[in-house]
Amino acid sequence: MTELTGTVSVVTGGTSGIGLATAEALLAKGSNVVINSRAPKADVLERLRALGSSSAAQCIFVAGDASEPETSQKLVSAALDAFGRVDAVVHSAGGPAPGTILDLSPERWIEAFAVHVHSAFHLFRAAHGPLSARGGSVTFLSSAAALRGCPGTVAYQVVKASLIQLARALARDHAAENIRVNCVAPGIIRTPFHDAMSEAAKENNLRNRIPLGREGRPEQVASLILQLIENEFITGETFTIDGGMSMRMV
Repeated sequence: MTELTGTVSVVTGGTSGIGLATAEALLAKGSNVVINSRAPKADVLERLRALGSSSAAQCIFVAGDASEPETSQKLVSAALDAFGRVDAVVHSAGGPAPGTILDLSPERWIEAFAVHVHSAFHLFRAAHGPLSARGGSVTFLSSAAALRGCPGTVAYQVVKASLIQLARALARDHAAENIRVNCVAPGIIRTPFHDAMSEAAKENNLRNRIPLGREGRPEQVASLILQLIENEFITGETFTIDGGMSMRMV
């Protein structure tokens, strides 16, 4: 098992939801963390830095759009400048992409790939050098929507499914460098992503869709991500965490 104290982790989308919970969990374990989002959130950064100080770990923030190649370069450069290494990458940045194929404009379709898939491409390329120096872990955030049909979200399903195969491909190509690449596919996790969900939809999820009868929490997903970072014998896999939603038949 990898000891996280003194390691360096890069987390995109690190100021809210699963990305924030992952940054908090890494800092609590003693990993220095470089986080990213489009704009800083002063209260979040203050909390993360306070958490890091209790475990002698540091938190650095880099603003930028994860879909732009230069943001990935800035993130990795910030990690190398401050700490001289990168040991783990967690790509949590993303967003909704609603609509059927007839609803979506070509521009929104392409934007979904830029936000979710192209950003992962840029991030891996930027981090490859320092990861290959001593080995490391990459985790992509997919979705349970990538595994089963889900109405009215065609672009979201396709891009999240693409990340699963990207993880497999990278894991196979870079295993000899001891770079491990995995995916986590969350179901309905109570984050800002689901703030627009109606009470009727929430009740339907709890009563009819999720066998465990409850939504997940960001820290539960973060715990799984940390296990994938720490366990040195897992690569090319996708782990679903959805309260049993994707395995049910009726």
